[in-house]
Amino acid sequence: MKITLHSSSGRTWMTLGAILLIAGTLNSPGSAQQLSDSFSVSAPPKNLGAPVNSERNEFAPAVSRDGSYLVFNSNRGGRYQDLFISYRTDGKWTDPAPLTAVNSPYNDETPFLSADGTILLFSSDRDGSMEMPKDAQGRIRVSYDLYWSKKTDDGFAAPERLPGGVNSVYHEKTPSLSFDGKTLYLSRWSFGNMSDSKLMKAHYRGGVFADPEYLPEPFNTGSQDFALIPAEDLKGFFFSSNRPGGLGNWDLYFIPFSDDKFGTPVNLGDKVNSEESEIYLTRADQRFYICSSRKGGAGLFDIYESFVFKKGSGFETRAIHFDYNEHVIKSESYPYLDALSRFIGENENLRLEIIGHTDLHGSDDYNNKLSLKRAEAVKDYLRGKGIRADRFSILGAGKSRPAVNRTGKGYDELNRRTEFRIIE
Repeated sequence: MKITLHSSSGRTWMTLGAILLIAGTLNSPGSAQQLSDSFSVSAPPKNLGAPVNSERNEFAPAVSRDGSYLVFNSNRGGRYQDLFISYRTDGKWTDPAPLTAVNSPYNDETPFLSADGTILLFSSDRDGSMEMPKDAQGRIRVSYDLYWSKKTDDGFAAPERLPGGVNSVYHEKTPSLSFDGKTLYLSRWSFGNMSDSKLMKAHYRGGVFADPEYLPEPFNTGSQDFALIPAEDLKGFFFSSNRPGGLGNWDLYFIPFSDDKFGTPVNLGDKVNSEESEIYLTRADQRFYICSSRKGGAGLFDIYESFVFKKGSGFETRAIHFDYNEHVIKSESYPYLDALSRFIGENENLRLEIIGHTDLHGSDDYNNKLSLKRAEAVKDYLRGKGIRADRFSILGAGKSRPAVNRTGKGYDELNRRTEFRIIE
């Protein structure tokens, strides 16, 4: 499949969202096979609506680990893609603001946030990216290279090209990082030809990303796999593909990974995927964000949210909020808790220990009591939804089990969480 390219000021380009929309008209959806029964989806993805979505293209959501902010790319500001950031405040998303220190005069897209939130990866065809020889019309063909931006007290800083041998004259897009930051995943395809898209990985050593290599089967078999997103707590990865047997043009899949080997991809099913294209899954615990071209959206691609629970494994969340030093659940937490109650109700043999965690401020005794009261409040809410009390036990862990052993903005939010452990 060859793609018609945009042209301006002697440059040629095409954004990933536009490629997928064109390619989608060339693919015929089939009947979905191997639908995953490992995940429980509370409801079909809900459009985030305004102010996040617009009449233009909102693509490639990247959510912070605590779910407090979202980075995505959009052409709402003009003809080129820029990166935007929106914050979740009192259950609502703020007006997206451009990341002016990061954006260029050209295309900046497919962002990814590292697990600790200190690194923003993205792809760009800005000046300085590698070029192919001019085409027959004498136009410059600038490839997309990978860049990173470090987070400072003032926000994300001016970006730099990713160090090492990953970037090439081909397009490098959809970067992601393992939880420890030592393995980079990316998509690569030749200029203007996404049909040869392949997934790759590289390793961070000595301050650079080195030894890029293509991933083995079941990837890279001609199905235009891309956007491989690690889900190490679920022992696997999410990715997008238009492989045969999908529900639509591009579907979202989960693939198990253990002992350094990939398993069999499973389609996330018709509660996530549609007859159109679902792409680029990111998540903050059980809050899943995707972009989709399904009917009813405001623009070309919109960003959607859903609650998805993995069966058979414990989990933790930062979607249950309380006022400072209080144990009364804030109303913005109700959608998550309602989805959780449906998940528990659908799995009648599931018993859970609810564990409250605090940040590292204050005394041990105070935090133990507060976290226990908060765990009790969660139990009471779920009982109010018709779940029997004997399916729960509660524990206040206080600050004894921090997710990260640091204090301060960003770290306190990660430590304040509710854990659900399966009782065997």
